Amino acid sequence: RMPCRLPVLLKALLRLLWDVHTEQGPTPEPVRAALLHGATQCLILLDRCSQGHVKVLLEGVHSSCGENRVRECLRKVQEST
Repeated sequence: RMPCRLPVLLKALLRLLWDVHTEQGPTPEPVRAALLHGATQCLILLDRCSQGHVKVLLEGVHSSCGENRVRECLRKVQEST
């Protein structure tokens, strides 16, 4: 059931990472960090459910991302087992 949902879920989680990182509102830093951590954990679970397809799809994204916090989240996904 995951292959047909993978593109939508992956796009939504990446968008969440980006939006949390770039949001300029009054969100406290601990809340922002918790959201980034949660989205990263969801990406790791999605990768496990899709038998490693997320890592394959993220290969080019990690190297082209210039934002350190987002890049760190993507690195954690790439290094998860």
